[in-house]
Amino acid sequence: MPRRLRVLAALAILGALMSGCSGASGGSGGSAKPTAVASPTPAFATRAYVALVARYWSDYRTAEGNAARVCWGDQFNDVTLVNPPVCRYRAVAILAVHQKFLSDLDSTPPPPKFAADDEALRSQLPMAIADLKAMIAAADTGSKEAVMQATTTYVNDMVPVVTGALDDIDPSVVHI
Repeated sequence: MPRRLRVLAALAILGALMSGCSGASGGSGGSAKPTAVASPTPAFATRAYVALVARYWSDYRTAEGNAARVCWGDQFNDVTLVNPPVCRYRAVAILAVHQKFLSDLDSTPPPPKFAADDEALRSQLPMAIADLKAMIAAADTGSKEAVMQATTTYVNDMVPVVTGALDDIDPSVVHI
């Protein structure tokens, strides 16, 4: 069979399949019967909620970058490593991620098994957002000590409440 004829045959078959799947009824003169749409299953709701948390954490880690070093002096809290302008940049990026996540939580009801974790996130993240705004203000002063102090407050509001809730929701990732 020549190539052109094969292409036409394939298109004809594709057209027939599409018309057969279109929902149009043939022959009896009626319209297509509506089908019931099932509500999300508990497993679907759980997967959607876990996926939301995973996206948030991925975005958070990207925004965070080197914030531990430039805002908190690394794991040793070495104030000489604090860099207020770079910390400010990181804090602004993290702030946007937290605000988006809170908004996303409003449109994603938690499955019952995550209700306590969801409440922890909703109550603690606004405090973390206020802390980030304080970090930004501290960075604007240029004071390394003020940045480190504001960052310490932020970390204390995130760990262990927020990170613990995230660990409960998605235990495949250590949220630290």
